Order: sequence, then structure tokens, then C-alpha cells
Amino acid sequence: MPAYEMSPFAIFSWSIIGILWIVSLSGNGFIFIATVLQWLQKRKLSTCDFLLTCLSVSRLLTQLDCMAIYFTHLFKFSGRRNMLYFFWVFFDMASLWCVSWQSIFYCVKVINFPNSFLLWLKLRIDLLLFRLLGLSMVIFMVSSLPSTITFFKYKEPCNQTVTPLSIKEADRNMWFSFFPVQLTFTCINFIINIAATLLLLISLWRHVRNLRKNGTSVQDLNTQVHLKVMRPLLITLFFYLLFIASVINLVSGFSHFRTEISLITEIILSIFPSGHSIILIWTNPKLKEMATRMLNIRQRA
Repeated sequence: MPAYEMSPFAIFSWSIIGILWIVSLSGNGFIFIATVLQWLQKRKLSTCDFLLTCLSVSRLLTQLDCMAIYFTHLFKFSGRRNMLYFFWVFFDMASLWCVSWQSIFYCVKVINFPNSFLLWLKLRIDLLLFRLLGLSMVIFMVSSLPSTITFFKYKEPCNQTVTPLSIKEADRNMWFSFFPVQLTFTCINFIINIAATLLLLISLWRHVRNLRKNGTSVQDLNTQVHLKVMRPLLITLFFYLLFIASVINLVSGFSHFRTEISLITEIILSIFPSGHSIILIWTNPKLKEMATRMLNIRQRA
């Protein structure tokens, strides 16, 4: 049994959070299954599908780990939660790096600048991306070694006689040990996404300007490709802003778990993985076609 009675606002908030969790698990689960099926059929995995697979797996693991953390809080589970916190940080950071490298991949493929380095990068981005994704995670893990050492110094109270305050204090200490490095790399990823979007905007502006100088229609294929890639990136930036604000608020107010502000923060925090998965499905032709086909099959049944 839960160790407390929830208010009507808490019931409503947890219902919204539960719906967002279901959307996230369903969306990312669908992306994972779809990309794996295409891999098995074609016996190869494109760079785009590889990023989608890594992103969906990292988000599924993050979501499941997050659910486990909150169940231990809601039911006051006396076991150790420090490993759940530890893995949540790394799964979450892996998903953020996947989003960033996905933005860079689309940016490099679409932008059109007369630059020798860009031309070189266009030809090699498919091969480099696998290494860059792994290298970024290695850099994060090396940078987080001091935080990891500090993290495991904190002992989570597992004695039944400890007070709720001491449990909250231990949880907060564990969170704060990773907060500086987590926020730093989250902001780095956010800046990377901003840079990719700005480069696309500049490339689109230059392309439209050249078309107008030549008296050509601005609604050509290149313009449409720019707009098609840029729209989801702009929405991703909005989700990123909400995510960063939620992480800061969540950590700074972690001692006020289950308060109204904390629940609102949880709702905003859950929007990124759920909403972004829907955007990925809607903007990816293969995923959209497969999802439409599945929905048509269900409607006929």
C-alpha cells in the first residue's frame, strides 16, 4: 500500500505523468522495433536508423529506470536507490547525445556552404558518426569520474528507524553529486542543437537569397528539404528548454518531493521523451509509413 493519501491534484498530475510515460514507452518502443525489423530485412543499418535505435534504447532504459525510482519513493522501498540514480544519469545523457548527433547529421547533410571542410565532412559523416557518438559518451564518463566517486561515498539509509528527512537528504546529496557535470553536458548538447539549427537557418537564407537574385521560385526542392529538417529541430529546442528548466527545478527542490511544484516539474520533464518520439515518427517517412499501416490494420480489424 502507498504510504500516504494523494490529493486530487496529485492524482490528476500522476495520471498525466502516467499517460506521458505510456506515450514515451510506446513511441520509443515502436521506433526500436521498426528500426530493428528494417535492419533484419536489409541486413544493414543506415546512420539515421542507427541513431534512432540508440536513441530509442537509451530512452526506454531511462524511462524504466525513472519509473523504478518513483515507485521506490511512492512505496517507501527500503532498498538502495543509489544505483537507480546512477544509471538514470548515464542513460539520460546517452539519449541527449543521440539527439545532438542526429541534429548534426541532418545539418551536415542539408546545409550548402562552399567550404572544403564541409564537403569533406559530408562524404565522411556516416562513418564518423559512430565514433563521435562513442567518443562523446567516453568524454562524459571520464568527466564524471569525480562525481561518481563522490556519488558512491553517500550511503543511502536503509534502516527502518531512519526519519523521512534523512532519506530525503541522502537522495538530495546523491543527486547533487552529479548535478554540475550533468547540467554542463546538457547545456553543451543544447548549444550543439542551437548551432545546428542556426546553420540550417543561415543556409536556407543564403539559398533563398540566391534564388531571388536569379529570379527563380523559392519553393524548390532544396528549400523544402531545409524546412522539413528545420521544423523538428526547432520543436526539439523548445523541448530542450523545458527539459533543462525541469532538471534544475527538480534537483533544487528535490527535498520537496510530491509537492505541487514537483509534480508539475515531473510533467514538464516527461514531455521531452514522449513528445520527441512522436515528432520522430511523424517526420521520418519510413516510421510514418509503418505507423500509418499499423493504424489502418487496427481500424480494419
